[in-house]
Amino acid sequence: MTIDDVIPAEYRELADRLFPATGVGAPGPKGFLAEQQFARLLGIEEDFNQAVQDQQNQAVLKRLLVHFQNNVELLIHKTWVEKADEAHKEKLLTRIPRFVENMEAGQYEQALAVFINILQELAYLLFGAQSHKGDFIEYTFRIDSQIGLFWWYAGKLSQLQSVQDNDLIRAYLLIGICFLAAF
Repeated sequence: MTIDDVIPAEYRELADRLFPATGVGAPGPKGFLAEQQFARLLGIEEDFNQAVQDQQNQAVLKRLLVHFQNNVELLIHKTWVEKADEAHKEKLLTRIPRFVENMEAGQYEQALAVFINILQELAYLLFGAQSHKGDFIEYTFRIDSQIGLFWWYAGKLSQLQSVQDNDLIRAYLLIGICFLAAF
């Protein structure tokens, strides 16, 4: 069973537009329509739309990054782990400021690589060894459909590493930032 096999039917069409089998494409003629619809499913549509439209002065992005950093750091500090896993927490705490700096500097390709690592470490802290199992996405969907969709999206982000479109990478990163800023 693959990561795509566990996504519920009601999300399948949108999921296929967001991450098509042929890889991530360029935004359609109406802008980031699939990304906006996905943001709506995650409950972050307003923040996402504001951030996508605020590309010039970045005020919305800066606000979201502050909330993102605060929320993720709070999650990390509040997560109980075995003593052996404390290094995961410390490693994650050092990656967040680097990610924020990359985003503020418009270095979206570098930000993407750091963000993927942040999400992998965060999943491990929140869900333990379950995050490395083949049924992780199915497990998260059983918890909550929005959480399942988010972790499905997180698992697909590596497809963007070959994309050269900074606006597209930025839009996909904004989905994760908005979700975790409101988590």
